[in-house]
Amino acid sequence: MEVLEDAKKDTKVLEEVTSTQEKKRVDVSRPTAVVEGGKIYMLVGKHSHEDAANCRAKTATINSGILLVKGTVSGQGDGKKIHWNYTDGLPCIIGDQHNSLTQLIVGGESGVRLRDGTFLFPVEATNKKEEKDVKSASLIIHNSANTPSWKLSKGMSADGCSDPSVVGWKEKVMMMTACDDGRRRVYEIGDKGESWTEALGTLSRVWGNKKGENVKLVRSGFIAATFDGVGEKRNVMLVTLPVYSNKEEGNEKD
Repeated sequence: MEVLEDAKKDTKVLEEVTSTQEKKRVDVSRPTAVVEGGKIYMLVGKHSHEDAANCRAKTATINSGILLVKGTVSGQGDGKKIHWNYTDGLPCIIGDQHNSLTQLIVGGESGVRLRDGTFLFPVEATNKKEEKDVKSASLIIHNSANTPSWKLSKGMSADGCSDPSVVGWKEKVMMMTACDDGRRRVYEIGDKGESWTEALGTLSRVWGNKKGENVKLVRSGFIAATFDGVGEKRNVMLVTLPVYSNKEEGNEKD
């Protein structure tokens, strides 16, 4: 209980201050972070897409409901703390190039920092092509190092693929998604989301997930690590997945 009490004592609530200095608490579901040295960059929130003309008619600075929060780590040993000192909203016109998207929500898990300093985060979208054809899709959002503006990737996953997790691998970004057809699809993403290739024959559709009505899809863990062995270093990809046991007396557990 001491750990919980200490954590509660140092907990901070993310609030948004409006032009009238009124404060309101912000939806911080599914935080997605990138760590660079002693700095943390975290996206939180969700965005309901609206017409670009309506967006611009309100105000040029209105945000999308997705916030970028920056923090720095200070202190030593057990006394380390994170100081959250900067919050900025993404513009409401984010995603204009995808007219079928009705909502964006931050993907959770971790993002990726590319060599040129670009921060890349997984996001999940509601893709509505027809009135009754509403499915999830996964894509990425990134902030260019040279031009501080947010962009959604040109490509995206197949419809019905949600709960994305990403990892930097060689010169590309790998994304794993949980799809409603019972498979986990893996994509190789290049050029900051301009090119998408499903990794067929290697990683994609190798793993499955529970399939059926009222089944909640579960996100996988997806990270890269370097092992420093004797005489050589090895880069490896680590994946964590849910395991479903066989039914026993009518009960099935994860």
